Amino acid sequence: MDRVGWLIPVRDAARWLGEAVRSALDECAPGDEVLVVDDGSRDDPLSVLPADPRLRVLHQPPLGIVAAMEHGRAALTTPLLARLDADDVALPGRIAAQRAFLAANPGVAAVGGRARMRADSGEVPEGMRVYTEWVNGLAEPRTGLLVESPLFHPAVLMRATAVEAVGGYRDGAFPEDYDLWLRLVEAGYGIAAVPQDVVLLRDRPGRLTRVDPRYARAAFFPLKREWVSRVLLRDRPRIVVWGAGQAGTPWIRGLVAEGHDVRAALDLKPGVSRHGVPIARPEALVDLEFDLLLVAVGARGARDEIRLRIAAMRPELVEGRDWWAVA
Repeated sequence: MDRVGWLIPVRDAARWLGEAVRSALDECAPGDEVLVVDDGSRDDPLSVLPADPRLRVLHQPPLGIVAAMEHGRAALTTPLLARLDADDVALPGRIAAQRAFLAANPGVAAVGGRARMRADSGEVPEGMRVYTEWVNGLAEPRTGLLVESPLFHPAVLMRATAVEAVGGYRDGAFPEDYDLWLRLVEAGYGIAAVPQDVVLLRDRPGRLTRVDPRYARAAFFPLKREWVSRVLLRDRPRIVVWGAGQAGTPWIRGLVAEGHDVRAALDLKPGVSRHGVPIARPEALVDLEFDLLLVAVGARGARDEIRLRIAAMRPELVEGRDWWAVA
C-alpha cells in the first residue's frame, strides 16, 4: 500500500488548523504522515497542533502558498500526496477510497471527490454554491477542464512522481491548482474523482479563492486559451464555436487573432458575423466539416441541452475528444 503524505500550508489560520490536522491524522494508515508548512504566520499555529509522531512542521518566511507547497513537496518522500487547506476538514473514508482508486487506475495522476460547503457566518455565497454543485455533479472531471477547475484542490490525492514530472506547482498570476491539472492532462495523465464526499470546505471572507486576483475568473482564461491552442489545435486546424454571445465572442476573437481556421459560429440568432466568422443556426452542425467543436455558452442548463443536441445531430462526436465545453 503506497504511503500518503499530507501537505497542509498555513498562514494565520491557527483558529482552524487544529481541526484540519486532526482530520488528516484520523485518515492516516501506518507509514503515512502529515506535514504542515507555516508560511510566515503571526498567530502561532504550533499552539493548536497535537503532539503526534506522524506530524511535522516546516517554517518559512511569508512567501505565498505556492512556495509553501513546493517547500513541503520537496520534504515529503511518500509516493502519494494528499492536499488539505488549513481551514478545511478531511472526511472519514477519503484516503481509503482515493488510494484504492489510484491503485486500480495507474494512468490517473490526481483523484478528487465531492465536497460539502459551510460558511463561517451566514449563507454560502451563490457563486460558490453553484461551483460546488457543478464539481460534485461531474461524472468525468476531464470533460470540465476548460469550464472551471474540475477538482477541489483540498480534496485531491496525487501521485508524487506525476506532479514532479510536470514541474510541480508554478507561481504566477493564475490559479496554481488549475494550472497543474492542465499540465497533468497535457502530459497524458488522467484526473478523476471518487463518488463520495471527501472534504468539508469552509467559506469565509478571507479565503484566497475570494480575495486573491489569481483565482478570479479572468485569471483562468489565458491558461485555457493557451492550452486549447497548444494541445487541442496542434493537428486539428478547422474549428466551429457553438455560441456567439458573451461567452463565445472572446473565444472567436482570440482564435481568429491567433490565425486559426474558425469555420463557423453557431447561435440561435444567425445572419451576422463575429470577427469575420459567419454565424449559422445550430442545425448547420449536421453538415459542417471541422476538426474541433468548442461549446461556449454561459446560460445555466445550456450545456446540458447542447450536449443532447450534439448527440442527436452528430452522435459520432465524443465529448473530451471531438468537442469540449469552454468558458
